[in-house]
Parts: sequence; structure tokens; C-alpha cells
Amino acid sequence: MPAAHGSESPAAPTGERKRKSRWGDKSEDSAMPVAITGGVQERDLETYAGASSSFPLQLRLDEIQRALRTGQVVPPDGQRSPSPPPTYDGHGRRTNTREVRYRKRLEDERMRLVDRQIKLDPNFRPPAEYIMAKRQSSGRPQDKVYIPVKEFPEINFFGLLVGPRGNSLKKMERESGARISIRGKGSVKEGKGRPGHREEDENDELHCLISADTEEKVQGCVKLINSVIETAASVPEGQNDHKRNQLRELAALNGTLRDDENQVCQNCGGLGHRKYDCPEQKNWSANIICRICGGAGHMARDCTQRRGPGFGGPGGGPPGFPPVPGPDGGPPSVAQQFDSEYASLMAELGETTAA
Repeated sequence: MPAAHGSESPAAPTGERKRKSRWGDKSEDSAMPVAITGGVQERDLETYAGASSSFPLQLRLDEIQRALRTGQVVPPDGQRSPSPPPTYDGHGRRTNTREVRYRKRLEDERMRLVDRQIKLDPNFRPPAEYIMAKRQSSGRPQDKVYIPVKEFPEINFFGLLVGPRGNSLKKMERESGARISIRGKGSVKEGKGRPGHREEDENDELHCLISADTEEKVQGCVKLINSVIETAASVPEGQNDHKRNQLRELAALNGTLRDDENQVCQNCGGLGHRKYDCPEQKNWSANIICRICGGAGHMARDCTQRRGPGFGGPGGGPPGFPPVPGPDGGPPSVAQQFDSEYASLMAELGETTAA
């Protein structure tokens, strides 16, 4: 029947339509042998093909290894599961992309298959990726010590724990044999990322994550960290020996260290600190300067370096002048000696002093 006016005839197929099939293309064949030609024991057959013939362990493990190494982890369109809502990290990068999700799924399946293979065959050699993943997720003893930044916002706990150039943290690690990682809010500067760390650790409160080979090392490290925190919270900043040693070490590293170990304090007379760092109350006697020896802390009449009656001329007077008697006719006093010297000097200059 001829087509009606204004209607268009259907377009002829340009090519042969491909028939939908559940089989893959020939180029995608794995070329893995499926026939067992030699004599195999029942135990070896179970190790290779699994507990049932419908779940070949070794074959599936080889497929996962090949997919992870080649990067072809995403299945075809018809075999994909619905995508979950997207999640992002602190830098705006998506953390649950399709490739990340399927790679994680294959890695988890590989872990389960290798664990089962090891149970069936103790001589089974697991792949290197399995060993690395086991080391990263090994159940090492660990503990968390939260830092009271909300209770004491004015104290820099981070600096007291880390120290100049990280030396305080390294010292605690050497003494305890544990590894210390400071994580949580405030552990990383704004705008700087820390790759390889979990997002939940960064959203947690500021804390120290301690891990070691044994529980004793972990507890020893916990005691060291708690000691630093308790000292900073209970001791005034000027009397904190830990911070004082850190400042001294930092000055030595920067080349600005002044050796105050033998420095005498002008306030209390102690060694090792200066007057402005003195923890004692102000000593008013330290401001009294002796006019004889120039020392501080005593008056001229108590000076041990007072000059005796033999000073100057006979009887303590100026040379060439008669002795100056004291108030009671005894030896002249030190003040009278100075007055006599002053009168002698003015006489030499031709000046006369007012009586």
C-alpha cells in the first residue's frame, strides 16, 4: 500500500543489528585453562576449585588479581549496582567514585579468598598485596589520649608535646618504643591536607594516637604524654621546666642561646636565671649598693672591704695632714676620711669649701 501524502517511510537499517548475548567477545577471553589434565588429589582439587564446583577459589582469585593490576575494576553497565550518594573530603574531592568503590570491593573479596586458601592449604603463598594490607590493618595495640584544649584554651599543648622541630615527640617515642601520631581538629594547618588519613580521625577532637608492638609500650607512652599535659595544666608557665628546656633547646638550634647557668640573679642571688625570670618575690635589699665595694645587698658600714685606720695619712687623714679624730676622740670614721680627702683636693685646686 503506498504511503500517505506527507508521511515518511521508515529508514532502512544501515547495518546489521548485534544480537544481545550473555557471552563476552573473543578478545575478552581470559585464555585460562579450565581442564584438569593431570592426576589431582581431592584435597588439591578443593583448594583449587573451592568447596563446591560452583565457586572456584583459585580461579576467582586470579581474576581479581588480574583486574586489580590492570585497573579494569568497573564491571559492564548491566552488572553495576546503583550508585550511592556522593561523599567528599575536606578539599572537595569525591571519595566514593565508581572506581574506588569497586576496587575496594575486589580488595575485600581477595582478602576473604586468601584467608580461606590459607586455611585449606598452610603452604599457600599469599600475594604481596595481601601481606601489605594485613600489615596495615594488623591488630597492633593502640590507645588514644585526648588533649584538653577546650578546658585549657590558653595552653599550647601541641607545642609542648611536639617540641622544637619535633624533638620532644621523638624523645618520647625513643623512651617508650611506641609511635605517636597527633590527629584531630587543629593537628593540621588550615589549607594543608594529610594524605592517607581517615576522615573520621580528622573530625575527631585533638588527640594522640599511640601504637606499639606490646601493650606495655603503649601504656608507658600514655604515662609520658599525661605527664606533659598534667604539668602544663597545673604549673604556671614561668615555672614549667619542660617548656623552659624547650625554649633553651630552640635557642640553641637557632644560635641565639645565652648561657645563664652561671648567671647570678640580682634579686634572690640564685644561679641559672636572671632578675626578670626570678620566681621569688622582689628583694628590696638587692637594690642597696655599697659605696665602698660597689656590691649589692649591704650598706657601706657593713662592708667587709672597709679600709682601716692606716688608709691615707696618719690616723686615716689625707697624706700630709694631721689625723682626723672621730666624734668621740677615737679613730676617724670612713665618712670623715672622705671629707678630709675632698678638703685636701679642693685646697690643691685653690678653692675653699664652705664651712
